Amino acid sequence: MGLFSSNKIDTPPDKNKRQICWDSRDKFFQCLTTNNIDNSLDPKQRDNVELNCGELRNDFKNKCVASWFKYFQEKRYNDIQRERYIRKLEAEGAQELPFKLAPPKKN
Repeated sequence: MGLFSSNKIDTPPDKNKRQICWDSRDKFFQCLTTNNIDNSLDPKQRDNVELNCGELRNDFKNKCVASWFKYFQEKRYNDIQRERYIRKLEAEGAQELPFKLAPPKKN
């Protein structure tokens, strides 16, 4: 036992629980999209999120592991930002590289 460990051992969610989590996430994210809310973790958006999607947010929070709850929201916002950046570059005339950049191969 480490200094910060607890006696509680969390078991990973099974297939059914994962699907329930994903379904609640998708419903919450659809509500955010419908209400033009990009970053549901932004404190400036808290009231807007609660007003428009609060029930779905709570459902999502209750049906998912806490780390997933935060991760999915962060990933959604990062994906939105990435897509906007790609569209901006394309509008400015940027073109895809004819090759893919990859990390160096390990010997």
